[in-house]
Amino acid sequence: MVVNVGFLGNEPIENVITCMHFKIDRVVYFGHHDVVQRRKQCTENFLKKYCDVQSVVFHEVSGYNLQSVLKTMRTEIQNEKGKGGKVYFDITGGEGLIPVAFGMLSKEFETPMHLFDVPEDKLVELDEGAKASISRDLEARKVELDLDRYIEMKGGVINWGLHKNIKEDSDDEFVDDVSKIWQVAKKYIDYWNPFSDFLRANMVPDAGLQVDKSFQAVLDALSASKSKLKTIVSLNDIVDDLAADGILLDVEHANGVYRFRFKNRSIKDCLWEGGSIFELHTFQEQKKESDDCRAGVHLDWDGVIHTIPGKDVLNEIDVLSLKGNVPTFISCKSGKMDANKTLHALYELDAVARRFGGKYAKKVLVSAQDLVDVYLERADEMGIEVRK
Repeated sequence: MVVNVGFLGNEPIENVITCMHFKIDRVVYFGHHDVVQRRKQCTENFLKKYCDVQSVVFHEVSGYNLQSVLKTMRTEIQNEKGKGGKVYFDITGGEGLIPVAFGMLSKEFETPMHLFDVPEDKLVELDEGAKASISRDLEARKVELDLDRYIEMKGGVINWGLHKNIKEDSDDEFVDDVSKIWQVAKKYIDYWNPFSDFLRANMVPDAGLQVDKSFQAVLDALSASKSKLKTIVSLNDIVDDLAADGILLDVEHANGVYRFRFKNRSIKDCLWEGGSIFELHTFQEQKKESDDCRAGVHLDWDGVIHTIPGKDVLNEIDVLSLKGNVPTFISCKSGKMDANKTLHALYELDAVARRFGGKYAKKVLVSAQDLVDVYLERADEMGIEVRK
């Protein structure tokens, strides 16, 4: 029986990465009381469900008494070896006294020791010249991560029941349309959200996605608007550019009428919700460099989706991606943000990424508007990359 003896820490990927790369029968963890109580169930569930590990054992050890740690670990290692187990020491993520004890016991038991560089997904063996070697002795395997598995590993779950179809891009034509809309949105960035608001309030289509209004009704609505979009010229410029790209069809704004047709329902949804195109563009760009990438992801904090309304604690992340073992959490802001909105966006992104991403997660705020220096500095202090 192959036994991986390791350190149980707060970072889930560090606890399971060896079993994602090698066929392990049994895992024995040593950890501090609070960590063991918090991480044991999710860790055991993941190992048995995805890594084919047969049994998982957890032992609590002191964080302050090296002799006590050595005694506990020595007894358990002798027990595993006494049962004929092929034992390998795993110090990935190790800190405090436990990796010190592993180093001492590795020499005593002549047991090979290793760790993984998680971001690089690279094995580092720490017993050069030793008779045993995990890379030489064991069957290599690769348990692939996707976003569902990563979030599950962190004790949460993605609620796909709340996912909007528009947030996917399986249709090549829709991908191309998003790119075209993005170019128009970028050109009129100061007017884009007001334009979407105006469509939603005043340009409601019929079942066939046709909008048919009197020219005067549109003028009156513009005059009553409190947004930047107050002139018919600004409205026509955006509508005409979208028409030139085939996003809006059969456009006419003369002779007392204002009419057009949305190309399809997905296009209508994109234009009605100002931030959607910003989010979808970011998603399509991020997807090019990701193994798994989704937009509009609802994260359930306790990993259990309840049937009772309001029972679940949820956060929506605009774009969530995974490259190897490293997740990226992206928040998209298309409108102009005041001080409160900016700080809220930064703190919310940081909180969600810490809960579901851990120490290896990347955090990105994509803003259509420039942030003032003080908020750029705050973002940098929080490890958040700001993109425009």
